[in-house]
Amino acid sequence: MLRLIDWVYGLITKNPLIFWACMITNAVGVIWGGVVWYGPQLLASPLWAWPFIPDCPEAALWGTVAFLLLRYGRDRSWFTAFAAFSCIKYGIWTLMFWLKHWSVVGFADPEFPLELMLFVSHMGLTAEGVLLATRIGPLATPLRLAVIGWFALSVFVDYGLGFFPPLTLAVPEAYVFWVAATLTTLLGVALLLLPTHALTPAPSPLKVARRG
Repeated sequence: MLRLIDWVYGLITKNPLIFWACMITNAVGVIWGGVVWYGPQLLASPLWAWPFIPDCPEAALWGTVAFLLLRYGRDRSWFTAFAAFSCIKYGIWTLMFWLKHWSVVGFADPEFPLELMLFVSHMGLTAEGVLLATRIGPLATPLRLAVIGWFALSVFVDYGLGFFPPLTLAVPEAYVFWVAATLTTLLGVALLLLPTHALTPAPSPLKVARRG
């Protein structure tokens, strides 16, 4: 599995056309999600809550920045871990959201094509997180705890203070809360247990190309 992940990572990062197509796609997702999906909620919320509201657009943004830093050899382990955690958590959260929605309303909704597009795009977001997770360099325990703490805080802000993402009538708040809490717990444990020897910084594709 790790060999497959490495192969996919190399395919994306060493091919400029594929790499920049992925980055542009992410940028479109950041803008569309932030403006169309979360825009009304952001405008109705206090500024201090904004960092916690547009979960998936932010995950795509952090993922994009992390890939760019890795490509140019300027990555930071804590940020790579943060971006990977964000992409995986909110990617899977969204997949679970739409699966729950479809289990209730079926597939006859006129907006199903849009919903399917969102589902597929968040499969990609999750995959980006998995790719980034294999590129985390050495990371001290306090930094791991800081990453976990941020996402635990986001669960509190979302569901304790009421700033959770827009939901459909078919998806109850309690369901998405438990999905978010469970994902945060599982990913947090995984990050804490990730062995130090597995955290090997990946060489920048550009540096490798220059050496060659």
